[in-house]
Amino acid sequence: MLNAIKDASESGLVFCFAGVGSAFAKLNAQTSLIIAKHRKTLLVDIGTNIPQALHEKGISICDFDFYHVTHSHADHIGGVEELLLLSRYVKRKKPQLIITPTYQDILWEKSLKGGCEYNEQGMLRFSDFITPLWPEWVGATPREVYRIRVGDIALEIFRTIHIPAEVTRWEQAFWSTGLCVDGRALFTADTRFDPSMFRDIDTSHVEAIFHDCQLGGPGLVHATYDELKTLPADLKKKIYLTHYSDNHKEFDPRKDGFHGFSEPWKIYKWE
Repeated sequence: MLNAIKDASESGLVFCFAGVGSAFAKLNAQTSLIIAKHRKTLLVDIGTNIPQALHEKGISICDFDFYHVTHSHADHIGGVEELLLLSRYVKRKKPQLIITPTYQDILWEKSLKGGCEYNEQGMLRFSDFITPLWPEWVGATPREVYRIRVGDIALEIFRTIHIPAEVTRWEQAFWSTGLCVDGRALFTADTRFDPSMFRDIDTSHVEAIFHDCQLGGPGLVHATYDELKTLPADLKKKIYLTHYSDNHKEFDPRKDGFHGFSEPWKIYKWE
């Protein structure tokens, strides 16, 4: 399957989801995105069941050129420890992880350190496991934004409002981010309903938006289907709903003006 993704990326940008499910979904693996362009691959988010979902398609968690993590919930980082340990002790190479220095410290100290630090004589550090690729902070923008190019893939990493439930601005929120790729495709990862995101991030050339969607309510830390239905029609028609629960067959997103649900292992391509 990874070769098919690479082949499709020969002439342009490709998205392919290894999983499109919410944290507790059983019909789909947890949401994880493969981005490819000119045969270079980037895996975004490695939830608890993503190594198995990849394995079932003949893909190793170590097979990607680059990696990125949007935030620290288990359905997005539960498989990262496997990546680190397998890379260090079996593959003998460091994965290239796109991460800001601020989030690098958070991810290690609050999530990964306990399972990785004590594995051989002495205590290991995050830098013993990864080659960090630090994106460049972009100043004078409405919200915190970073940019980096890996291979021919141009990434704009922007802060989102996800947790805790009581905060109302991204500045108050725990670290969580979305991605705009090549200025053409946007992946929100986990976010609450936040129409200001589409004003703060330049979406003028964005052709597809893969948006977090909680099918039921209330939407304490995720955008709900009913909230997203209130977006302007020209925006909704670009939206593929993702990170959804197992009752998705009860909904008809096309009837409600969306492009539809994102589908696992479908190749989305922009020439």
